Amino acid sequence: MEDFLNLPKVSFIVVTHNFSRFVCDCLMSIKNQTYKNYEIIVVDDVSKDDTAEKIENFIKENTELQIKFLKNEQNKGQLASFLEGLKIAEGQFICAVDGDDVLFPEFCAVHIETHMKTSVAMTTCQQAEIDDNNVIHTLCSIDSPRKKEKEFSIENKTFEEFERYRCANGINTEGCDVKVLDNDKYSFATWHWGPTSSAMMRKSVCDMLLLLDKTRSLRITADKFMFSFCHLIGSSAVIYKVLYAYRRHSSNYSLANPVMGNKKYLKERTQNNYFRNNKKIRTQMFKFILNNKEYFKERFNRTNLVLIFKRIIFSFDFRFFKGLFKSLFI
Repeated sequence: MEDFLNLPKVSFIVVTHNFSRFVCDCLMSIKNQTYKNYEIIVVDDVSKDDTAEKIENFIKENTELQIKFLKNEQNKGQLASFLEGLKIAEGQFICAVDGDDVLFPEFCAVHIETHMKTSVAMTTCQQAEIDDNNVIHTLCSIDSPRKKEKEFSIENKTFEEFERYRCANGINTEGCDVKVLDNDKYSFATWHWGPTSSAMMRKSVCDMLLLLDKTRSLRITADKFMFSFCHLIGSSAVIYKVLYAYRRHSSNYSLANPVMGNKKYLKERTQNNYFRNNKKIRTQMFKFILNNKEYFKERFNRTNLVLIFKRIIFSFDFRFFKGLFKSLFI
């Protein structure tokens, strides 16, 4: 591959709200990435603790990093805050990182290499789990995407420019099993991935989400909406390697599940929210694309727009119906 070709830039959009205890650990984990072509965009969603002060101090102490810091004037929620960061992102790839999570050093490198070898809109990975005090509770959470079958291993394919970069920087991404989830086979609005911080998305797909004019109804299901949209537009892929640590604490949506990551033991309110959100994602996605029909028709042509609507309406997963049926008898 010619030397004048460059590897893509990654924009880490870190959304934080009252994560003073954790945000510097999150930012330091991005700083320690083995893949160095990145920028950091931090969006503070009106924290009431000293989160903003901690971020400002981190920026002063790490002047060599490219960091942009945005402060919302009013609380907007995760999705709206992410979109604020997306507006100024310069990277070709986007990571939406929760301010309480921690990325492992090879997170970015493995995701980028996987994107280079697939044409998917989004990649996701497996996770470890830690608590408030950075104590590791599991090195491979049961909440991670589970490996049933692999499609290919990264070591079985080559990408010359990345190979040179990897050797020069001592990066080891070999041996990761990857499975591409084609959106024709893997249904819309069900969950095939890890939580927010597990993913890397193509900016060209994320930019379409800037057409969203209302995000309030998606405040507690932002990652499901983003990931479902990416999967709907360009399929997704799962990397069967633990590349980050999800932090479980009292502020999590899962309400600090006592059995780490096992959805069977979610509190009833959280479990019911999952089913409501599944319905909400379909209706909100349908409205979003319908309200911007001309834009999507121009981008994808009429035939593919009809196919997108069909996937939203008629794509179902048996596991969803099974869970919904059980919930009726609780």
